[in-house]
Amino acid sequence: MKHPELSGEQKHNFVLPIGSTEQHGPFAPFGTDTYITDYLVNQIEKQFPELVILPTLEFSRSHEHRGFFGTIYLKEETLEKVMFDICNSIYKKADNIFITSFHHNDEVISKFIKEKSDFFQPTKIIYLEMCTEEDEKQIEQMIGGPLDGHAGNTEISNMMIIDESTIIIPTDKDKKSFVDDAFGTDNIAEKSPNGIADNHPKWVVNREVGQKSLDLYTERMVRNLKKYL
Repeated sequence: MKHPELSGEQKHNFVLPIGSTEQHGPFAPFGTDTYITDYLVNQIEKQFPELVILPTLEFSRSHEHRGFFGTIYLKEETLEKVMFDICNSIYKKADNIFITSFHHNDEVISKFIKEKSDFFQPTKIIYLEMCTEEDEKQIEQMIGGPLDGHAGNTEISNMMIIDESTIIIPTDKDKKSFVDDAFGTDNIAEKSPNGIADNHPKWVVNREVGQKSLDLYTERMVRNLKKYL
């Protein structure tokens, strides 16, 4: 897209994708959440070509992974300021700004929308959810056990579809760590030496799981977008 395409009086629907750069254990890359976010917004763009997809923000709140060198994280208040500045840059030409993230940014995004969206009126700032509890239950049925909290079965399987060259497929000899409430853990390194939080007793990593779970996420995003477009 070039400047003339955004000039004039027409308003647009923007998507602000947020990824992360954080450790994903020994089997998946630092940019896993960014890769998956990119994949999903590319899928919804095929069904909604009128959307203006902004470049994915590759850094967000990831302080719980700070025990692993290479993780780059923003403070929550910094991420809120970044979202504000981006929305402030485009809202005058926007009907809706959808903020979406595969990474666990739900609470920060929701808080930002609750506290700051009035500033951008009449433009609507909307959290575009990728996955619900209903979707998670379907995936758990698919893999025959609990969904991974971080860097486990589904995320490695997702990366098999997106770019298999970036992963190593784990074997039965590779250990997992039981981590209660992985997203609520302040420092995963204290509970999982290898950075994996996956309470499933087995490794279930394959292309079928990867594709079906990505399709579920895409379908959820499409359903949510149809409420507004």
